[in-house]
Amino acid sequence: MNSFYLYTETAFHHQGDLEFLKKLILESKNAGSKGIKFQVLTNINDFVSTYHKAYKDLSSYCFSLEEWDQIFSYTASIGLDIIMMPLNIEALVLLKNHAVKYIDIHSVSFNDTRLLNAVRESNIDIILGVGGRTLDEIFIQKNNFGDKLKILMVGFQSFPSKLEKIKLSKIEQLKCIFPELEIGYADHSSFDDKFSVLSNDYARLLGATVFEKHISITEGEDRVDAASAVDPSKITNIIDRLNFIEKFIIDKEDSFVMEEEEITYRNRQLVCVAVEDLKSGEILNVDTVALKMIHDPSDCFKIPRQIHGKVLKKNIKKDHPFTSNHF
Repeated sequence: MNSFYLYTETAFHHQGDLEFLKKLILESKNAGSKGIKFQVLTNINDFVSTYHKAYKDLSSYCFSLEEWDQIFSYTASIGLDIIMMPLNIEALVLLKNHAVKYIDIHSVSFNDTRLLNAVRESNIDIILGVGGRTLDEIFIQKNNFGDKLKILMVGFQSFPSKLEKIKLSKIEQLKCIFPELEIGYADHSSFDDKFSVLSNDYARLLGATVFEKHISITEGEDRVDAASAVDPSKITNIIDRLNFIEKFIIDKEDSFVMEEEEITYRNRQLVCVAVEDLKSGEILNVDTVALKMIHDPSDCFKIPRQIHGKVLKKNIKKDHPFTSNHF
């Protein structure tokens, strides 16, 4: 994977409004996201009990397979990758006609063997959320999915999440335990919390390379899954900051290639000067050469041993720097 990869998350923020969801898709593209994630549920009864207090509302949020077909087609047409979180097995029918980059396993489906088996058989690369999961559980799913498992996503959905409870150090630890996998971070800080942006910086510095962020048209709007959803300008800000970290903090390729400003700083170092007034013909040694700072160090010697043993061809005053003209 090149550099980092950020995709937006829509969840049920659309509330069953197809046109609103298309706006989220377009805003994600305009903000600079590489992909967009959809929680796909085609039949409420496959996922939610009739006794659930939000059963009626969630029923109205479901799109049909035909509507999802429109959604996926539109997403692909504007150049965004599709990340699909199937909440029922029927949702996987969409894979027949659409290219999906990743299938994301919802935390609540961690033990849904029928769904997990169907996902494994789909042959699509997998993202596994590890929030609320033990290492033993992660190893079980690693063994279950084999080399189709590509990303472990740190972060849990407690809306909104407090950064101090996320334990971002998991990122670094998981990188050591699973060096063959990408480690991601799904931030769920409150949209108006500074960490909704900053936590992604921290995650990148700890080694995360995949990022998920909930998107909204208007922050704080009274809609489902709005608590941690940020507007497109913040998505762009997060991407810009990650690019900066990538280029100027993490990149190792030219770590020791000095910038002009650093070269200028380096050239301010002490230079070789005469300890006392010296005459033409004298041979320089450790007792006649000192290191001192001067205002213009150009054409000066900075390493005393380079001029030890040299013979002066002209007089030089005390504290005057030695230059090539003196030899």
